[in-house]
Amino acid sequence: MFSGKTTLPNPKRFLLMNIRSILFAVLFSTGLIPGFSQEVTWKGTCSVHFNGESTLHDFEGDVAAEPFTVKIAGMANPATATASSTVVVKAAAMDTGNEKRDIEMHKCMDVTTYPEIVVDMDHLPVAATKPAPDGAVPRPTIIPFQMTVMGKAHEVTGEVSDWSYSDEEVAFSVSFPVSLKACGIKPPGVLGVVKVKDEILVKASLKLKKE
Repeated sequence: MFSGKTTLPNPKRFLLMNIRSILFAVLFSTGLIPGFSQEVTWKGTCSVHFNGESTLHDFEGDVAAEPFTVKIAGMANPATATASSTVVVKAAAMDTGNEKRDIEMHKCMDVTTYPEIVVDMDHLPVAATKPAPDGAVPRPTIIPFQMTVMGKAHEVTGEVSDWSYSDEEVAFSVSFPVSLKACGIKPPGVLGVVKVKDEILVKASLKLKKE
């Protein structure tokens, strides 16, 4: 038989259960519980500026990369999370603002045979970026990657600058030198007098937005 009385839950126990439920919801939504929200995808854009020197005059140019994505895996443990991405630049789109020079540049890069410059990161560990404490999220100081130019892969390490982070957007620049000789690029000389310095300086400015 029912007594007709209602038994109220212990207030302390009830409060503790609510706190646990809220905490679980927060951890679940941010991916801090193993097995949930393990991967995050960011959409990216990249503009590339390059400059070089010659015995006649210096030159510089720009090119925009194709839109790309960056996938961050292993978010259950940020310390061991990894980043993967492939960024493609159309070599024929490289522009120095001088049509004659651009024709020669595209010719010596053989853009018909090798139309793309490709940058790859395959599960790059966070530790490999040598992160520095900087606000809510550690700031990468370097980014190692593989760059393929004229069909040949090169291991490159870029220095990170101009770092900006929010929950929805990340912006930064990556700077690195490129050796023309190592890439198999032979700039045309003029009467054996004008020569291009082997090292080209590249600065890629990236913006990532969370999907």
